[in-house]
Amino acid sequence: MASPVLRPANQITLLRLIFAPVFAILVVNHEGRAALAVLVLAALSDAADGFVARRFHQQTPLGVALDPIADKVLMTTAFLALAFRGILPWWLTIVVVSRDAGILLTAGAISVVAGYRPFHPSLLGKASTAAQVATVFAALAYRVGLPIAPHLLVHGLIDLTAALAAASGLHYLYLTRHRFGLQGSPEPDDARAKVPKVKVRVKIE
Repeated sequence: MASPVLRPANQITLLRLIFAPVFAILVVNHEGRAALAVLVLAALSDAADGFVARRFHQQTPLGVALDPIADKVLMTTAFLALAFRGILPWWLTIVVVSRDAGILLTAGAISVVAGYRPFHPSLLGKASTAAQVATVFAALAYRVGLPIAPHLLVHGLIDLTAALAAASGLHYLYLTRHRFGLQGSPEPDDARAKVPKVKVRVKIE
């Protein structure tokens, strides 16, 4: 049986990790159109690894862990590179990177303390990632002069991405507290009900 790392679905996910430095190099070297092509390939690989995993029953704990990591590495690299070139504002990059770093550190800490547990993205988290991808694509398309991304759209996506990053970060904190019992678990009523009651009688002579 093939190692989980060598399965096609996981290989596609690992390929998305390779796209991250390639994208950054192209942006820094003013190769905007080539960087856009890499971003499109990364998006296609994201859809492809999920399809392959479901179609050929290759879903593994490794793949579940690698997929969001690959997304976050690519987006973090993209935001840093675009902020460095002045294409995206630094304040937005700080918000996005801080949110993703906080989620990864929290998931890692839980895995160390309580053992590995799947940390599936919420709908709000998926919306935040989708907004990040759209913002990176639109900002880069606007910089290279493509008519599909007007100035007003880019600014709207920047605001939307910041709002979703903040909201999803707070939501993940809420889910973590309740899903992994970090909020403190009071003694349930059933446990208190099972405690035998002892009656003490004092006889006075």
